[in-house]
Amino acid sequence: MPVFRWLASPWLQIALNALIVTTSEIFLKLGARDTAELTRSWNWTGVTGLWSPWTWLGIIFTILSLVSWLYVLRYVPLSIAFPLSNVVHVLVPLASWIFLGELIGAKRWWGITLVLIGLVIVAKPVARIEEKL
Repeated sequence: MPVFRWLASPWLQIALNALIVTTSEIFLKLGARDTAELTRSWNWTGVTGLWSPWTWLGIIFTILSLVSWLYVLRYVPLSIAFPLSNVVHVLVPLASWIFLGELIGAKRWWGITLVLIGLVIVAKPVARIEEKL
């Protein structure tokens, strides 16, 4: 039971949720990229992306992130959980750079740095809130 209790930690679930969202975005990008050159008549809608298995994996991960997020919201105030979830603004560009070969410009690196500073500022009161949980 101690392992389950550790996995059930809402703080760990926030981190897992960010990783799940990041994974979902990478899969959705792969699906969109794979189907970009399909029939031109419906291509503008994005519906052609549904023909890629990557897109379906992205959808599954999106659903998993919803379930994880609902669990987090049961225990963590939204005013804390939502700012912490914005770590995806760091993880998605990094994952895009690592897995998709996308470039990150200097302004984006500055933005990532600012997001990280904001996360540290928001996370500071989390220690006090965690004591109350």
